[in-house]
Amino acid sequence: MKFLTTLFFSLVFSLPVCAKVTVIINTTAYEFEQPIRLSNVLSIVENNGQWYWPTSAVYDLTDSTAEREKEAVLSHLRKLLGVYRDDADMHNTLESLYTQISDWTVATRKIMPVSYNRARLIFADNPMFQEGRYLIRLSGRPNVVHFSGVVTKPGAYEHKSNTSLFTLHSGVKSTPNADNSFVYVVAPDGTVSTRGIAYWNIDFTQLMPGSHIVAPLSIGLFDSTLETLNARIAALAVHRILPQ
Repeated sequence: MKFLTTLFFSLVFSLPVCAKVTVIINTTAYEFEQPIRLSNVLSIVENNGQWYWPTSAVYDLTDSTAEREKEAVLSHLRKLLGVYRDDADMHNTLESLYTQISDWTVATRKIMPVSYNRARLIFADNPMFQEGRYLIRLSGRPNVVHFSGVVTKPGAYEHKSNTSLFTLHSGVKSTPNADNSFVYVVAPDGTVSTRGIAYWNIDFTQLMPGSHIVAPLSIGLFDSTLETLNARIAALAVHRILPQ
């Protein structure tokens, strides 16, 4: 994880500023003097690998929104650590969340389909990259899903075909302060949904490989502070650059 973070920021801040448009595809930077469409960018690497387009993503490195929101979430957690300093279990859970999110590499994601064929054939799916710096993440079909949040061992877990969210989640140990009724699922396309994991609302929907499951904190009946924190962490997860 630390290597990914170091590589990411070294690429971002070591690039020359003369080009009008800079697009980093994984770890290789390409520079263009004029705005360029997605299809033209992807044509450079279209034959370089067996890309699994559903997990591809574009990040706008010129937009610092995600980095600011990460700091806001960490600030929220620091305040809660003070509030719960006398509650050992809750304090440990919040410390774990703080450590996890501190280690996340984030960048402002542009929610859009990323597919060479779609970009070539559908005008609406072939946007123009305007002046600025962008990151495109491409990979083969992943064989993992990622768990974070209120779990004892956040990280990548093996994805198996025909395996439901309930089955996958049951194999991941939660902390005592986890909500046992639902989790947030960030799909590879960046959409966020809540899925049931309790006996009364079990969701047997299969997960796409590369999905990111965020286990939320259990909240009291009138505890809007923790409810807000849960939602903010799930929203921030959309902008997380997951390790490959």
